[in-house]
Amino acid sequence: MDLEKENNRSKVQQLVEKITRAISEKVFAEGDTLPSINTMSNEQKLSRDTVYKAYQKLKDKGIVEAAPTRGYYVRETINRVFVLLDVFSSYKNDLYNQLIANLPLNYHIDLYFYQSNEKLFNSLITDSAGKYDLYIVTNFKNDVYYNVLDRLDNSRVLLLDLGKFPKQKFSYICQDFDDTLYDCLTCGLDLFKKYSEFRFVFPLECEHPESCIPHYKKFCTDNLLKHKLIRRKLEISDIEKDTVYLLPRHSDVVDFVKICRSKNLKLGKDIGLVTFNDTPMLEVIENGISAISTDFMQMGKLAAEYITTREKTQTYVASRLIVRGSL
Repeated sequence: MDLEKENNRSKVQQLVEKITRAISEKVFAEGDTLPSINTMSNEQKLSRDTVYKAYQKLKDKGIVEAAPTRGYYVRETINRVFVLLDVFSSYKNDLYNQLIANLPLNYHIDLYFYQSNEKLFNSLITDSAGKYDLYIVTNFKNDVYYNVLDRLDNSRVLLLDLGKFPKQKFSYICQDFDDTLYDCLTCGLDLFKKYSEFRFVFPLECEHPESCIPHYKKFCTDNLLKHKLIRRKLEISDIEKDTVYLLPRHSDVVDFVKICRSKNLKLGKDIGLVTFNDTPMLEVIENGISAISTDFMQMGKLAAEYITTREKTQTYVASRLIVRGSL
């Protein structure tokens, strides 16, 4: 358990993580006595105070216990969980916080992001194979199965968020970007009918699954709504009065609001707007921005339930239309 020099983490935290990993890898089993403070201090060339603080942190977490004649010993086996998400965002943060909040203390989470980088996605999974008790993975694309997942024991994998591909052998908790979008738009039909045209701005580099596009078109066709799909970045000339817009990307929402202000167009009256994935920010912009969003907190709770029970689950978490002033 040699410690490396790391400027961004204290020696206490490094020792806590090393011991936690050793317990997870069954180097120390439940009931085993840890090396004494003096022994650990000598072996790791650490001060007795550093070792004592690390042991106390492990005790506070419920991982180890202490007895007068026995010293520190392992109270519970650690379960190591590999969590791989696509990008950091406020709604993924909500998911992660609910996941952590609903797990017992003897679960250790290693969180990674692949930041929409396919090479990084593949390497992180390859490097993690066989090192964890469970794997929680957001696939690289919504509609393409990546064979690197075959490196993992499928009975220990939960696919999260994205997954429009055959996945019967896996547990999964995913979003439905297709029929659910149609249903959410239908819920707001009267609001969309206020406007003369419904435009969907979906740039080619948009990270949102393209499978939602046919369902937008079907909604417009079924309800006789004039519509237009824009497959590039939003431009000033695209923004016109008496038109409602669906913008998947929050960066486009910010630009849209700025342009509307410059053109003196009032959201919810002169022009309409709805986006994907609700965040606290959307509640306070203008009179509030409407959103079509999955309950990411519920997704986190369900993921925690899978981790603790190990019972196979195959669930789609529905989205809903959150109506605010922008419609």
